[in-house]
Amino acid sequence: MRWGQAKPLAARLAAGLVALVLLAWAAGEVWVKSIGSTEADFMRDLAAERSHGLVELARAVTRLGSLWVLVPFGLVSCFLLLRAGFAAQAAALAVGLVGAVLIADLAKALVARPRPPVEHLERVSSSSFPSGHAVQASAFWLSLLLALRDAHLVRRSVIGASVAAILVIVAVAWSRVYLGVHYPSDVIAGVALGSAWAAYASHCIRSRV
Repeated sequence: MRWGQAKPLAARLAAGLVALVLLAWAAGEVWVKSIGSTEADFMRDLAAERSHGLVELARAVTRLGSLWVLVPFGLVSCFLLLRAGFAAQAAALAVGLVGAVLIADLAKALVARPRPPVEHLERVSSSSFPSGHAVQASAFWLSLLLALRDAHLVRRSVIGASVAAILVIVAVAWSRVYLGVHYPSDVIAGVALGSAWAAYASHCIRSRV
């Protein structure tokens, strides 16, 4: 891809990223100011019913949305895609994950929602809205799914990968709530933002490269 082509692509990606951050900011402000104590009560009830087995499951599952897992897995995936001749798909996967991190961090700083008032079973330091793990997991696994679809796999394999990606994203979102570090609205917003960014970035890159 030539420099003349890269400039409008970078501008489109930046515009989409900024739009999603502003949308998350607006949605977060409206939601946090309008829900009252409903979600806090839900989180207290959930924390009171947590079981050891499900806590351990949540701690294992939540790693599938962690950068400690997604970055090395993403590097290997990008390398394999490049070797197979799918440069655009490798770029979309990388941009999908990097953009997801930026969207989550910027939106968190703007909304600045406190974490749920329950015991946190994972160490956290940033604010609550949106869930960074949910944004990252949705963006990465959906980007990977789109890349596999472009690789012309047999229909059964694509369907299997789609089901697996959806299950992973839902499981990561559930784990963040169950561990007490996010409200349900945090993970719903995270899944929506990550999925939207993955689809947008993939479309922009594949249409240009």
